[in-house]
Amino acid sequence: MVQRILQSTLILLASAGTLFGQESEDGELNKAADQATNPLAYVTKFQVQPNFTAFNGGGDQLDLVIRILQPTKTIGLPFIKSKNPEKVYTIYRMESPVVSQTIPEGNQSATGLADIILVDVIAFPKKWGIIGAGPALSIPTASREQLGSGKWSVGMAGTVLYKKIPKLLAGILIQQFVSVGGDATRSDVNRMLFQPVINKVFNKGVFLNISPIMVFDWENNAFNIPLGANIGKAFAKNLSMFVGPEYVVSGPGQGNFTMRLNINAMF
Repeated sequence: MVQRILQSTLILLASAGTLFGQESEDGELNKAADQATNPLAYVTKFQVQPNFTAFNGGGDQLDLVIRILQPTKTIGLPFIKSKNPEKVYTIYRMESPVVSQTIPEGNQSATGLADIILVDVIAFPKKWGIIGAGPALSIPTASREQLGSGKWSVGMAGTVLYKKIPKLLAGILIQQFVSVGGDATRSDVNRMLFQPVINKVFNKGVFLNISPIMVFDWENNAFNIPLGANIGKAFAKNLSMFVGPEYVVSGPGQGNFTMRLNINAMF
């Protein structure tokens, strides 16, 4: 099944390249690829990301992540305006996953909406790159108990991105969540999402993206460490895609294999 997904994705990428790739010049495509891979780029993004995971212990999961990133000329809150957006602006981010998982053992098979995550990052462009920080909120919107934490969780998000080398971006994204309310029968939440980011743009909008999300569950002393890489292409100034595998090398999910496809529209 993973092989069929990969083959279909490659055909889709090739078809999109035929439709859109010839309409834009190389420089425009490279700029689009740079914006697509920069999480703090001053451009509105609408992303659809289906991920298929084969669990090492049996079973699988298909989750569809809808992600919206909206930059604004504000400072943290909509009514506080930035005097100079070139020096400070805000990125609002919403992430909403729909999950369908089949797990042979236990009562973990379920389909439905998972928890929604909201992040508000204030970005400070520098000569060498961008730094950003702001509050984060995890809302217990899961329609099935198996798909969410059952807890309201608050925290902080932080980003450091280095961009001084042409066509290369490197940095880290960190999100830390701690539960503050919700279902009293569910376990408390205290976890950090640590995401190293390396993006290299080549010619004609082709790019390499390395951005695995490492999960550090401080509450249960369990740490998932995945490795992976994605290959992608910008087909026009407002459209890009990437696809790539990911493998968990350490932690409770060790041996899990995931294929990711990201379709990114920019406005």
